[in-house]
Amino acid sequence: SALADAPAMKAPRAAEPFPLSNVRLLDGPFRDAMLGDQNYLLSLDPDRLLHTFRLNVGLPSAAKPYGGWESPSTELRGHSLGHYLSACSLMYASTGDERFKQRVDYIVGVLAQCQSNSPAAGFHEGYLSAFPESFIDRVEQNRQVWAPWYTLHKILAGLLEANRQCGNQQALDVAEKMADWVKFRVDRLSHDQMQRSLGNEQGGMNEALANLYAVTGNTNYLALSAAFNQERVLDPLAQGEDRLNGLHANTQIPKLIGVTREYEYTGDTKYLTMANTFWNSVALNRSYVIG
Repeated sequence: SALADAPAMKAPRAAEPFPLSNVRLLDGPFRDAMLGDQNYLLSLDPDRLLHTFRLNVGLPSAAKPYGGWESPSTELRGHSLGHYLSACSLMYASTGDERFKQRVDYIVGVLAQCQSNSPAAGFHEGYLSAFPESFIDRVEQNRQVWAPWYTLHKILAGLLEANRQCGNQQALDVAEKMADWVKFRVDRLSHDQMQRSLGNEQGGMNEALANLYAVTGNTNYLALSAAFNQERVLDPLAQGEDRLNGLHANTQIPKLIGVTREYEYTGDTKYLTMANTFWNSVALNRSYVIG
């Protein structure tokens, strides 16, 4: 469970973010956009997003699954539920509309149920996903599979937002059990095996684990965060070198957000150099306005 005192930052920020709940939008284009988003979020059915999570651990579901990247045959299934959990949590903080907190609390409760059913379904304790744990085996064995760590990052990030924005303690409990399972998987690999496995897109696993450390003070999670730092991409940045040509932008940006969080909590300046090199290379030299 969370420690009473969150760890202090080793590298204090120049600017501190303020809570979304401190701000309410007045009439205008920003509020119009938010209301459109609100209507969209309310149009989605949590049980349809939870369908493959339930089936994955042998729980019944009568819901009709969504299609596209959420169809039961798509390897990326489950990521949208993570995004949705984050979105509803942030919308609750932005509006105070209880409908979003109710959805968050409901989804977290079902995810906790799925997680507790994982061992009975043949998975290791703490595992939580809409696909079988064998997808992680395939990552570790460098076999073809569509970005399971990316999806698990979205779920973990959604749980952390549910805790932070909605005060849902169960979400933190589920997140910690999930992270303990991550530790079990990572601890079985050598450093070289782990680095090879990071050739498969992993989203912001390093950021989510650093964020979990920031809430709990559990140093295991900070060490785990660093285990997800891909040296092939990050080491040149630490030397001030831009070797980003040909890399998929969407895959690299979360790694650097994670590294920046690690800098805040370790004070290790190599992380700051990585972030600065990346920022200067990407924001100042590789970005353009498209319309």
